[in-house]
Amino acid sequence: MNIDATFSVDHEFTLLAHDLLDNTSSVIYAKDLNFRYLLINRQFETLFHLNRSEILGKTDYDVFHPELADGFRANDRIVLETGEPLYCEEVAPHDDGPHRYFSVKFPLRDHAGSVYAIAGISTDITEKVRVEREMASLEYRHHLILNSVADGICGLDSAGCIAFLNPAAERMLEMRSDELKGVCHSKIVAPRKLNGSHVFDLEQHPVKAVLNGNDAITVKDAKFRRGDGSLLPVEYTVAPICNTGETVGAVLAFRDSTERLKQVETEQEIQTALRIQISLYPKQMPTIAGFDFAAICIPCSKACGDYFDFIPWGENRLGIAVGDVSGHGLGPALEMVETRAVLRTMLLNESSPAQCLTRLNRVLEEDLPDDMFVTLFLASLNISDRTLSYSAAGHEAILLHANGELEQLKSTGTVLGMNPTAAFENGATVQLKSGDLVLIATDGLVESTSPDRQLFGQVRLVEILRRQHSQSACEILAAIQSANEAFREREPNRDDITAVAIKVL
Repeated sequence: MNIDATFSVDHEFTLLAHDLLDNTSSVIYAKDLNFRYLLINRQFETLFHLNRSEILGKTDYDVFHPELADGFRANDRIVLETGEPLYCEEVAPHDDGPHRYFSVKFPLRDHAGSVYAIAGISTDITEKVRVEREMASLEYRHHLILNSVADGICGLDSAGCIAFLNPAAERMLEMRSDELKGVCHSKIVAPRKLNGSHVFDLEQHPVKAVLNGNDAITVKDAKFRRGDGSLLPVEYTVAPICNTGETVGAVLAFRDSTERLKQVETEQEIQTALRIQISLYPKQMPTIAGFDFAAICIPCSKACGDYFDFIPWGENRLGIAVGDVSGHGLGPALEMVETRAVLRTMLLNESSPAQCLTRLNRVLEEDLPDDMFVTLFLASLNISDRTLSYSAAGHEAILLHANGELEQLKSTGTVLGMNPTAAFENGATVQLKSGDLVLIATDGLVESTSPDRQLFGQVRLVEILRRQHSQSACEILAAIQSANEAFREREPNRDDITAVAIKVL
């Protein structure tokens, strides 16, 4: 054998081994059976600021904190006692704090198979652990979000099959995720065709379109199938899940639209009630020589509980009614319609305002809900002698004489619909003269508030009447409405406003 050649090969191998050890990012080391260091690589020296001459022959207790050394020694001892490799995680100190390592520790054996040393390769996994923890935290947060939102969330794979449902989706569909996992989305999603059918061509399906590359699609009027086969009205959005520009799935977010549809139905009912109300209001003002009439009605919502009417009453008389059902909205609006119908019937058989209100009160007391009542001012205008008689249930009016004198036409009885035995009286009959002005308004006018919570009030109202006294009835009401809107700074009113003006010519 050529001894020089053998030495050359061994030398080259040794150099190669050292290069490999010193150019890896892992920490590599070997210890004897007494746990003294026999070898460390360059990464070990760099990280722990030691050189080979300082550590060879020393133990972990000479280099590291005792707690860390205890951990290293325990793992090394397991390798010696079992004679088998050990895979474990360990912590080592760095300049920026502790780092976590994945260590492979294994025995080194001689030609006879006896263990003569322990070697280890430790790889820094701190960043990997951090990323894994962040991913786990992110996944946990996503899990919380999916579990807490009220909308149903359904994940679909690239074939449109169901991958998962969140609890809200399970609750609404009355099915569990494990029942639907891997099932085609058409099991639950069935948008309507133009003819109203819930059977949909899969090639036209919004989910199919999104999976084929379309952007998110929202469907407002759809039906999903529940577990029992019934249909749930929903609105949903299907959005693509993309990876490097390729659609790999979709997210289907949906919500139960039952309440929204009920609101639409209620809105339609309110609109119907409003159309009925409008049709019941006088189509035009009375045309009577010597008098000028005007009226306004401003609902605070889409249906109004206020009421005004002009009703022929026998010969040479005109009935004038202004009423206010408590509250506002659809309920009071419906009660207003009944009040109008009953009152018009009463005027056919009764000669005085007080008699009408007494009978009307008994009818309303039986029909109105317990928490509802009506205020009403009923006037009888005698056209021949230009006198005004009235009866008022919790309602007042204003008479501004031509000479500037103010007269209050006060209530003559309680509100309607609360006490079946209530009696109503007629107020004093008033002789009207040219230039007199009668204003009958609901309390929504004087009780309007400004942004700083001040009341519009009767004093302000009377001031407007005095300034506009020479104007027509229509112009007077327009001035009142304009002043009220300016006072509220165009903010919506909290109650309906109705007013009737009678100007004596």
